[in-house]
Amino acid sequence: MPNMKLDFLKELANIGTGHATTALSQMLNGRLFQLVVPDAQMLPFTEAATYMGGLEQVVVGIFVVISGDAKGYMACVHPLESALVLVRLLTGEDKEEIDELGRSALQEMGNIMVTSFLNALAQMTDLLLVPSVPGLAVDMAGAVWESILAGAEVTHEVTVIRTRFSTEGESIEGHIIFLPDEEAFAKIALQLGLEEL
Repeated sequence: MPNMKLDFLKELANIGTGHATTALSQMLNGRLFQLVVPDAQMLPFTEAATYMGGLEQVVVGIFVVISGDAKGYMACVHPLESALVLVRLLTGEDKEEIDELGRSALQEMGNIMVTSFLNALAQMTDLLLVPSVPGLAVDMAGAVWESILAGAEVTHEVTVIRTRFSTEGESIEGHIIFLPDEEAFAKIALQLGLEEL
């Protein structure tokens, strides 16, 4: 992977997590909330699925369609166990499955996460990037991937930013997925001077 591409991903991850940490701390009533980005990768689709825990794992996926100057998809995916911890933190209710209140809380949280990274990308490129209302799916990762990818033009690689939250001894794993279409990738690369992206 060219160094410039990796630098771009790390910068996007750092700015995005900065936005997300502030917004999520407010959402969690000022609770000390830290968001760590251990990794950012650009991987072939099959490798990306394995990297995120495999297609059989049950996950919660929150995804948006991006319009504006560049089109594509962005998603926030959490293993079910992490999603249940998030629901407890967000609603105060400890449940073994995600009910309507939990879905609503996760949708709002996922929207904040995705928008944080989208805003970071917009800042870096001066492109107008508009997210749709978020959709939410709870299923095996393979089925969630299909939902996210249904209208996406996946060519060779998927951008995956692995995130880890920590708050008051709780650890929450997740991934941000970015799937711009070919034209959007070209625009982003041009804006950043990364013709190799």
